[in-house]
Amino acid sequence: METIIETIGYIIKEEYLSSIKDYNFANTLVLKNTQPFPGYYGNNLPSNSHSPSFFLLTSKSYSFEEIARISKKVKEIFKYDFNASSGNIFIKANKYNCIRIKYLKSINLISQLQALYIDEGIKFLRIKSVHSQGIIKIHKNFYIKEIEDDIYTDMEEESKCYFELPVLLSISEFKTYTKNIKNNLDNNLFDAACGLFYRSKGIVYVVRIYDKQKDLERIKLIREMYLDEIKKSGIL
Repeated sequence: METIIETIGYIIKEEYLSSIKDYNFANTLVLKNTQPFPGYYGNNLPSNSHSPSFFLLTSKSYSFEEIARISKKVKEIFKYDFNASSGNIFIKANKYNCIRIKYLKSINLISQLQALYIDEGIKFLRIKSVHSQGIIKIHKNFYIKEIEDDIYTDMEEESKCYFELPVLLSISEFKTYTKNIKNNLDNNLFDAACGLFYRSKGIVYVVRIYDKQKDLERIKLIREMYLDEIKKSGIL
């Protein structure tokens, strides 16, 4: 039986990040992901695809609850649609705290949005030049449907789905397994990220798949390939 679930958790992914300087507020540090879903699009992001996410880097750590509470107040004032989540970005040896912004209509609106967050007490880092790969950890709400045991589809973004894994993988393990799977799959056009959900049965470790051509049998095959990689590694 299909089950609708609303929960929280996080997603961890690796993307290429670049600082912007012409549209931010008072020379603060704002990054954008220049290649959304790199495992799917690579360097060939079509013009009609997802707009980039923006990352407003804060000078201190704010909790998931703080960002959610403040973002709700900002949404009541701001005239345009957006989604905000708290997160962390790891670039080389540096860890940054951030607010991830999605679905913003225009890059020109960033300074207006930042000004409202500043009015609510959020403090941002000063600008510096960043052009680098980074590991992004985003804490967020999930609105999903369990379509089979341990397999979920995203109710807000139709090209995304998730499946459970029995263990939490490190970033290096996940990258290695994903590379191996792509090398042994005829149609390897998908982007993958790892994360977790909080459910009543406990923490659930998941892989997020972005694939515009996804179907259930394909997702089940990819899941089995991850499980095989885990078994071969001796983790289980």
